Amino acid sequence: MKLGLDIHGVIDSNPESFSFMSQSVISGGGEVHIITGGSWTTELENQLKDYGIKWTSHFSVYDYLVNSGIDSIGTIQFPDGTIQKKFDYDLWDTIKAGYCRSNKIDLHIDDTEVYSKYFTTPFLLYKSSEDFEKISHTDIRKHM
Repeated sequence: MKLGLDIHGVIDSNPESFSFMSQSVISGGGEVHIITGGSWTTELENQLKDYGIKWTSHFSVYDYLVNSGIDSIGTIQFPDGTIQKKFDYDLWDTIKAGYCRSNKIDLHIDDTEVYSKYFTTPFLLYKSSEDFEKISHTDIRKHM
């Protein structure tokens, strides 16, 4: 099995479960591809190791776009103060799907629903218990 896992909103929302899952896939002879929108940094890698996540490959949408020479459409500042280049959403939203297709990923788990329309790879939309708590007392079926 080749499994794709997103970090932000997936792995970091339930590290114990995804640690178990990643270790199980790899010990069974499979591959785990960490596929993230953010830049792949030493800090990010250490965070994954602290969570007990195992992987055989990793891919960063941001690093891919920066290294491909594609022009950004400006910059974006995150709540932590990090500033990075901003790319066209229509392009950004297709990159994970292309990676999964090219690498013959069997299943990708992500929390960003808009990406799913570009996938031919099976795509599991992950919602954490915190996501459901935010919905509050509204009809949950409207948010699924």
